[in-house]
Amino acid sequence: MPAGYSREIFLSTVPEKYLCSYCHLILKGPVQTYCGHRYCGSCVQDIISQPGLHSCIVCGDEHKDDPDCLITSEQIFPDNAIKRELRVHNVKCINNGCTWTGMFKDYEEHVSVCPHGIIVCIKSGCNDQILRGDLAQHLEHECLMRVVQCQFCHEEITFKELKAHHEKCPRFLISCEFCGKNNIPREKYADHIDAEKGDCKKKLKPCKYKPAGCNKMVEVDKDQEHLKKAQVAHLDLLLCMVSTLISNVEDFEEEVDILGVSRRSDELQGKIEELKNGIKELAKTVAKATSAQTSKGDELVMGKEFEPIIGRQSRMIADLKNKITVLETKLSTYEGIVAVLNGQIERDSQVVKTVERQRRQDKELIESLERKIRAQDRIIALKDVALAEQDLRIKALEQTSYDGILVWKIKDFTKKQQDAVSGRTTSIYSPSFFTSRHGYKMCARIYLNGDGMGRGNHVSLFFVIMKGPYDALLRWPFRQKVTFMLLDQNNREHVIDAFRPDPTSSSFKRPTSDMNIASGCPLFMPISQIDSGRHAYVKDDVMFIKIIVDTSDLA
Repeated sequence: MPAGYSREIFLSTVPEKYLCSYCHLILKGPVQTYCGHRYCGSCVQDIISQPGLHSCIVCGDEHKDDPDCLITSEQIFPDNAIKRELRVHNVKCINNGCTWTGMFKDYEEHVSVCPHGIIVCIKSGCNDQILRGDLAQHLEHECLMRVVQCQFCHEEITFKELKAHHEKCPRFLISCEFCGKNNIPREKYADHIDAEKGDCKKKLKPCKYKPAGCNKMVEVDKDQEHLKKAQVAHLDLLLCMVSTLISNVEDFEEEVDILGVSRRSDELQGKIEELKNGIKELAKTVAKATSAQTSKGDELVMGKEFEPIIGRQSRMIADLKNKITVLETKLSTYEGIVAVLNGQIERDSQVVKTVERQRRQDKELIESLERKIRAQDRIIALKDVALAEQDLRIKALEQTSYDGILVWKIKDFTKKQQDAVSGRTTSIYSPSFFTSRHGYKMCARIYLNGDGMGRGNHVSLFFVIMKGPYDALLRWPFRQKVTFMLLDQNNREHVIDAFRPDPTSSSFKRPTSDMNIASGCPLFMPISQIDSGRHAYVKDDVMFIKIIVDTSDLA
């Protein structure tokens, strides 16, 4: 693999001083020798690692005796000047399909994350070379080492092992080789073709003469046919089996006669005596060795007797030395393997760092998008509130009249009357209405269980002057006649009451707050008459109130 950078990354011609004297590529980790020539950091290490002395390639053989031309670890130093010069040059990415351009100082970082760069799959066991940008797609859909789930037993395994797993998966669906039935789980196949309990219509079972030597497997429904065809063969097998049994019995009887119990006992006793003699001889040898240690004159005797043992030990030592030599050779081999693995680990760690850096960037992007989504959610929530307010305004405008007449529909009358009796909601306000587009703003207030003198026995109905947008242009106090009507939905007899405002009452002066104090009829209608069978003041749990303000004398 090249040590330096490709010349193609430069957008302009590459000056000669930026090229490595060894690999002739753009310097990577530039170093300089005493003789002034430049090499890549890894190139000069390759040169130094070779045995013997090495001279500068540029200086040539004619200067090989010059000590400044030698390349050693003591005679090289980082060339930071060239490194700084390189940083400001404009370069491009040469990965196919990548359009990145920038400064040389950013090139290394870009290459480590370039989506068009070719990398080896990060999954152990998969050596596919792919574009870095396609890594996620590869890991999810193409990598042989991706984890998948068996569709039959749902065990998680690598895609590479899926086919082998299917060949032994207990729930893999197979076909019966006899009846042809499909979709039988492998673990239930033995039960399916079981000779006794299986449901296979063409299952095979062994011939009933199998103990005699017939190895034929016959279909369940054809065993009688087989017995008829093989009668002679079965008789021959039975004859052979009986003859063998007779011969075995005779041989056994002969052995019993020949090997009597007494003879077996003699043999065992003889073996015991042999073991005893061996123990006695071993004891004598140990005693002789012990006495030899206490008598200097007997050392030669001891030495002669143990010469065979010493010889064996010497041979064992020689064998051990040979094994140690072999093990040392293997150790050096393993050290080489470990070095290769360390190199691979370093490369893998670089890949992990790249993936981790990409993961951090993705995480930052996700967090940024989440912040934007939360901001959009807040904006949408505010919009929803604004729309709800607009809906309320539109509904209010739809119900607003500008001719001084309000028809007020009170739904769920029974529930609202119960709330009034219990004190939960004693009164209800009507929608607002106007005497004209630029006139007085008004509303009604009803107490379904009465108020003041009418509490508990009458429905109380009041008129309210509200603060309007055009109050400055209107005549005050309010002097218009007000008529209350409780409509009979059978159109027979409406409940009607009217009054003229008292000019001295604060209820009819120009409002200084949202609305004035209500004024009207506390004894508008007895509660007992609401459910009159002759009238329909409440029908389908709905009551209608009509309020008419006289606008005839208003300009």
